[in-house]
Amino acid sequence: MLPNAVDKLWPEKYRPKTIDEYIFNNPMHKVAFGKILDSKVIPHMMLSGVQGTGKTAIAQILIAACIEDDVKDTDVLVVNASDQNSVENVRNEIKSHILSYGMGSYKVILLQEADYLSPNAQGILRDYMEEYEQNCRFILTCNYRHKIIPAIQSRCQQFEFKAPDRDDIAARMLQILKL
Repeated sequence: MLPNAVDKLWPEKYRPKTIDEYIFNNPMHKVAFGKILDSKVIPHMMLSGVQGTGKTAIAQILIAACIEDDVKDTDVLVVNASDQNSVENVRNEIKSHILSYGMGSYKVILLQEADYLSPNAQGILRDYMEEYEQNCRFILTCNYRHKIIPAIQSRCQQFEFKAPDRDDIAARMLQILKL
């Protein structure tokens, strides 16, 4: 059997899986994410910054640590908004997930590249964030925070990511090479 093409990509293969493997260039992020991991409760979050800064990696770390393995398949939905950015997608796929029976204490929707959502789709998403906050949390990643409507931004804890320090990257690469 041939390995999956994603398995061959170096960044995917060595993406950090735990908070200890993650490179933080903002010490306040480490503290904030540590508190989320301690509480095991994910709030609505918006992770913004240029590509390759670890937004998806930290989202996956939080989901892996806060959502039980036996319910991840039913309680976590990952949507790439660069492909699925219409009002119909938000109404159909996202709302269907929210309304489906949950197995854990809450569901999580990881909305990658949320800055590609149309303004109308963002308006509907805002309503869902308010109406279903008790049983569904949203993690939005985006490269351009200014493309996210203020009403969504105000409902999220916001984290802005910058490129990691070269020395930190070199240290991580040495750890990987030692594997």
